[in-house]
Amino acid sequence: MANPLSQSSAHPKPSWNRWEVLAVVMTGTFMAILDSSIVNIALPHIMTSLEVNLSQVQWVLTAFMLAAAVVMPLTGWLGNRFGYGKLYLAALGLFTFGSLLCGLAWNIDSLITFRVLQALGGGMMQPAGMAMITQVFEPHERGRAIGIWGIGAMVAPTIGPTAGAYLTEYFEWRSIFTINIPVGLILIIIGAGVFSKQEHKFKPPAFDWMGFSALGVFLVCLLLGLDRGQDHGWTSTLILTYFVMAAVAFVLFIVIETSTPHPVIPLSMFKIPDFTAGLVLAVARSTALFGAVFLLPVFLQRLMGLSTIQNGIIMIPGAISVAFFMPIAGRLTDSYGARWPAAIGVICASASLYFYSTLDVDSSRWAIIYPQIFRGAGIAFMLTPVATAALNAVHPRQAGIASGLLNVGQQAGGSFGIALLSTPARPPDHHARRTPRRRSRTRLCRLAVQLGHRNGLQPGNHPGRGIAGREQGRRGPRL
Repeated sequence: MANPLSQSSAHPKPSWNRWEVLAVVMTGTFMAILDSSIVNIALPHIMTSLEVNLSQVQWVLTAFMLAAAVVMPLTGWLGNRFGYGKLYLAALGLFTFGSLLCGLAWNIDSLITFRVLQALGGGMMQPAGMAMITQVFEPHERGRAIGIWGIGAMVAPTIGPTAGAYLTEYFEWRSIFTINIPVGLILIIIGAGVFSKQEHKFKPPAFDWMGFSALGVFLVCLLLGLDRGQDHGWTSTLILTYFVMAAVAFVLFIVIETSTPHPVIPLSMFKIPDFTAGLVLAVARSTALFGAVFLLPVFLQRLMGLSTIQNGIIMIPGAISVAFFMPIAGRLTDSYGARWPAAIGVICASASLYFYSTLDVDSSRWAIIYPQIFRGAGIAFMLTPVATAALNAVHPRQAGIASGLLNVGQQAGGSFGIALLSTPARPPDHHARRTPRRRSRTRLCRLAVQLGHRNGLQPGNHPGRGIAGREQGRRGPRL
């Protein structure tokens, strides 16, 4: 069997300027991911404006997550059929149009519908963008390219809450959607020029609708179960039904894909060791790190009394760390392969999680900041080598499918990590033996549960405790 890397050189490449492609893809990815993190902060304002409760408004997030996850595996077939340049511009246009409609939504039902439309575009942008990076960069250069692309993908979630807090405080919640319109239009105009040259494409076989439908049911039921398990109880009839349906759909998906000549997800891809290892590591990384990122803002706002803007400011060092280490990780991957950079990432990420485990309400600012530096390095040295090795291992025509699976895996892993860490362990009759630090961690978990996996509520007031309380006592009220 031919090596995919050797095949890539024979695969016709688009005559695009590769750095222009990377700039458009990175900016579009940044916009799409930033919008998702901004929406979390605006939920209380949406509840008030549209006069709905928390169980209704959380569908603004859930609908987006489900629609984006389902459409990601479709990207490979559409990209091969119409060309990834055209697909990316169409997805960008759909995301921008969906943002406009979200800003004009008149009730919660219309907002949820328009969020689905927005997600269909946003869900295709990331895998299509990574597939184009694979097309225009040679295998020995992809580490650096993915490292630069990852700056936008990983920095956006960090600054999103701060941007969302600013927009909702000084404007209104609709601005979190309408701000995407000028950026999206500019990117479409620039992208139309960048992708104007003819792109190689081929006519793929008939689309595997049965396999795609089974995969869609599996993803929707799995993510719904993980997202709502804490609210309804992990052993409740509803959640168990979701997981049973997911299991049945997954088995049906495997049966369909092994019997059809042209599957939507070629299972032969999982026989490629580098791709399979990359997918497993991507899920594991998201499971470990996304849960911690979810709990930290809850800890800072609810237990330490920081405002949303203060919380965003104190998270900035983590974004700087990611932006600094991403290109370094890419260069090291291109020079030395993926193994050693990934090992460095595992060590840094593990160190950050250990440091996070020592936090309590009396921790200093430095104790909150320096774990973020390790976490940023861990993300950079795990994401870049893993994604590069996985995409280099598959045939160029399968790059869209591979990037879609990587993104779906990360999303599922993140959902599982949040569900896992927001479920507090409650051993009976041991409260008397808990130390103050342990009690604060348990309280943190319980608050995460009460927030229903949403960290966009207003910060609590804990005068005299934590960073905000101590500074307020000395200097008076501060932002």
